Amino acid sequence: MKKIIFVLLILGLLVSNAYSSVEGVLSFSSFLFKSKGIGESGPVIVSGDKNNKNEIVFLNIEAFGKKYELTKKNLKSIPKLPYNGIQLSYEHGYKELGGKTIYVSFQVGFTSGVTKKVLITITENGKIEIK
Repeated sequence: MKKIIFVLLILGLLVSNAYSSVEGVLSFSSFLFKSKGIGESGPVIVSGDKNNKNEIVFLNIEAFGKKYELTKKNLKSIPKLPYNGIQLSYEHGYKELGGKTIYVSFQVGFTSGVTKKVLITITENGKIEIK
């Protein structure tokens, strides 16, 4: 009888741990990120808005002294995710390969790391790719 009570107690403790706290994503709905830039990137400004369906409905990127507003077609190719992080980087690049490039990575992550991301590249001549 004591063994059964002991086993039930242990099982009860194990089950109670299954209901521990769960980290949630605090998705941004609008955003404005600024960088003074490096090299010849010039200042870099990324701004935009998302709707309640996690669609980015406006995205403007300023770099190389120019403004690049993504088209509706570009925006539709960005996966609908609850983005809560962003990473900006710059590559001087070779002219033959597109030249100077700004990389904007939208990410979904937790304290344990990034789980999903999308990469947007913009070259100085205005070519935009979304991967």
